[in-house]
Amino acid sequence: MVTHNDPVVAVGETIQNRLAGPVPPGARADDWRAGRWPWLIPATAACATAAWVLGALSGQAAGGARVTMIAIGAVLTGIAVGMPLWQQRKANQARADAVAAAQAARAAMRITLEDALDPFVHVLGSLTTAKSADKARLRGAAVQLTVATIAALAGAERVRVCFFELESGRSRRLRPERFAGRAGAPTVVLTEGEPAGDAALRMIDRRAWTFIDDTRREPLPFSWDGNPEYRTVLLGPVATPDQLIGMLTLDALHPGELAGADPTLVRLLADLLATALHM
Repeated sequence: MVTHNDPVVAVGETIQNRLAGPVPPGARADDWRAGRWPWLIPATAACATAAWVLGALSGQAAGGARVTMIAIGAVLTGIAVGMPLWQQRKANQARADAVAAAQAARAAMRITLEDALDPFVHVLGSLTTAKSADKARLRGAAVQLTVATIAALAGAERVRVCFFELESGRSRRLRPERFAGRAGAPTVVLTEGEPAGDAALRMIDRRAWTFIDDTRREPLPFSWDGNPEYRTVLLGPVATPDQLIGMLTLDALHPGELAGADPTLVRLLADLLATALHM
């Protein structure tokens, strides 16, 4: 297992490389629609050459054969000139579509961030002014808000998001505190001194986020269910710069289901939760 202090780290490779995968079967059709034609230059050269040869031969022909050669040569010349122009038009259209899609994605992301962050701003503001007796309730609300928001934004049908609180003592423990999404609360307490607990604590002590696309292909050295059904996970620390507070996990039932989760947004929400719990 390879982990780094990057925002999100896959086991053995980054999420971006993992999701890149092989070239999809429809890639050639997409290239055609986008105006990327690798055979354009040889086809254009062939048409131009054939038109030139027919033009030369037509001078030696007579009657109907000459007219036919001239007509075919004209058609080939038109193709040789028209194909680059058509490619340029398709490429321009593809660029315009890409710009429009990017603008729509940015607008959607702004709305998503506003919807996700506004409740946190309210909770953080309340914690700033709350009395000591009310802070425990507000911290609990922050935890529930975090797991519910991430579950709603993860993009998987039956994702589950869990928060594990780090308990200090002679042996540190990661105890499941709240969860949202798929039914079934996590059942395992990860305790220091046990193989599973040590593995989990090492991972979050490094402040690293870890992504596993398929847990059967690359097993995680610990689990938070007695008999785990999930097949893909994303997990990382809930921490301030000077204090480790807990662990946040996302899991789903099928490999690749967490591909739609935005790791940057997940980490941002984890950091906001850490701020709320530290107040």
